[in-house]
Amino acid sequence: MVRKEQLLFAANIIINILFFKQKLNSPIRSILVVKLDEIGDMAACTHVFKLLKNQFPNAPIELLCKPFVKSLVENDPNIDHIITDEIKYNKSYSLVVELRGTWKTLFKSMLYKGKYRLSRAEVRMANKGRQLHEIDTNYEIIKPIINSDKANFITHQLFFSQNDIKTVESFLKDNKISKFAIIHAGARRKLRQWPAERFAFVANYLFEKYKLEIIFSGSQEDNETYENIEKYIKFKPHYFTNGFSLAMFSYLCSKASFYIGNESGPLQIASVFKMPLIALYGPGVPNVFYPRAQNSIVLHHVLKCNPCNQIDCVQPEMPCINLILENDVIMAIDKFLN
Repeated sequence: MVRKEQLLFAANIIINILFFKQKLNSPIRSILVVKLDEIGDMAACTHVFKLLKNQFPNAPIELLCKPFVKSLVENDPNIDHIITDEIKYNKSYSLVVELRGTWKTLFKSMLYKGKYRLSRAEVRMANKGRQLHEIDTNYEIIKPIINSDKANFITHQLFFSQNDIKTVESFLKDNKISKFAIIHAGARRKLRQWPAERFAFVANYLFEKYKLEIIFSGSQEDNETYENIEKYIKFKPHYFTNGFSLAMFSYLCSKASFYIGNESGPLQIASVFKMPLIALYGPGVPNVFYPRAQNSIVLHHVLKCNPCNQIDCVQPEMPCINLILENDVIMAIDKFLN
């Protein structure tokens, strides 16, 4: 853990001990879940909402998250209200669960003090800073207040609206797409991105051998990457990058026959739907964000320099993501699709 994160965790633990009850002995009438994080992090925590709703069915659950993540969970029936501005965290809740908060939400939990408060800090400190798999970390945060029998068979889920379904079905119909593979070649960090020509090699293989239409997914920022890939492919791919919400992408994943992509938020969304999936990892921390579905394959060359800041590479002539070869991916594809 970096020093700033250690200080925040330590402050969370001290505040919880000094100002909040350590055991549930009175009713929970309202819940705030704080998850000020990225797309993939949110996809890996949705089981928390279901577990809390099962445990406290009469307590409204509110979620504080980043604005661009809202569309991923706004159809979740276990969430009663979503706020995307920390300023609107302006009242007291019986229970505050900080899956990932900030100094600001820590101070607000003191200002609008409720009875109980749980945070990521206790889990991370209990493991001496070692990161569990993100799905496990989120469960461990709420485990002290969840009956063990209520946790059985609950996994992370994503939901979509009728409008999401209609939009995606129209996209597939208009483009005459039935059986398809999703490729996501973008990533927040350049060092996480597998080279464009290698994605093109794989796209050609999926199209020619397995007769899968190829849908390039992501945001408008990824279009330049896909234009580079198009230079090397022999067919016309489809773009699912402009004007589509995260919930729409979720529904698209539920219809896909195959997915391949870099470590990213879309990868975490795709893993929820358990289609055959190949995950390409570069400088990411091992295990923490690996897809959990049985029919997924992770390709990851973990070097001595891992983990790094994912910005400055000590071997820029051959970054770790480039150690994944086309044939590695082809072998994984054949394992799934033959």
